Amino acid sequence: MQLYVGGLSNDTKEENIVELFSSICPVQLVTIIRDIESGKSRGFAIVKILSEEDGGEAIRQLNGVALRGTNLVVRKMPETLPGEMEFREWLTDHAAEVLTKVGIRKAQIILDYGCGSGNFTIPSARIVGKQGKVYAFEARPDLLERVKERARKEGLTNIETTLSDRSKPNTNLQDESVDVIVVYDVMHEIGDRRGLLQELSRVLKRDGILSVFPMHMGTENFIDVMRGYGLFCLRNRYGPPGFKAASEVLNFNKC
Repeated sequence: MQLYVGGLSNDTKEENIVELFSSICPVQLVTIIRDIESGKSRGFAIVKILSEEDGGEAIRQLNGVALRGTNLVVRKMPETLPGEMEFREWLTDHAAEVLTKVGIRKAQIILDYGCGSGNFTIPSARIVGKQGKVYAFEARPDLLERVKERARKEGLTNIETTLSDRSKPNTNLQDESVDVIVVYDVMHEIGDRRGLLQELSRVLKRDGILSVFPMHMGTENFIDVMRGYGLFCLRNRYGPPGFKAASEVLNFNKC
């Protein structure tokens, strides 16, 4: 079982976390997530516990507990592959740069599928400007409200939010109406993956770009999955120079 441990102080070390958790249950691995460029702690860690039962007990006893002057947030999280958490943090910090590299331009139509709290919706809306539009789809209403609030604060009027149903991957957008589709840290949650990709292929323009960060799945595995569906062909891949992660940004065109 993998746990997220947030609220860490800057001086917290792996051994401090190991000592705390070991008082509850055996610990398999502790990794503090650090900034790729500076090496500084991002304020959270991944803790791997041998069993679901022990992990549940650790959450019950340690969530909210103080460690080195701060209160911890402890919760279950999906299994991650090497380097993915660091990559995700870097991706969020460099969102505008990455989206520009992907190919988002002024006046385009963008679909951010599984937009979360808007980490890529907001910079996309800034890039495309008033002449463009961003469709933000999200299955969790609370996160969609955060997107709306962020857009209001920034005065962005070119974002249209939609509460999505991931069991029914219909976007109701017109055929070949979207220039770039962004699907970051979402694909692992999709049950009908083929159905979603067929829908994304339908709405994407002939020369459009599908950009995916296949977190929890891995680059090579996801490329194999895409090859099997035969809908999209790999265009290029993108990540921070010199940093290797199991998953990176993959950009596709229609085959």
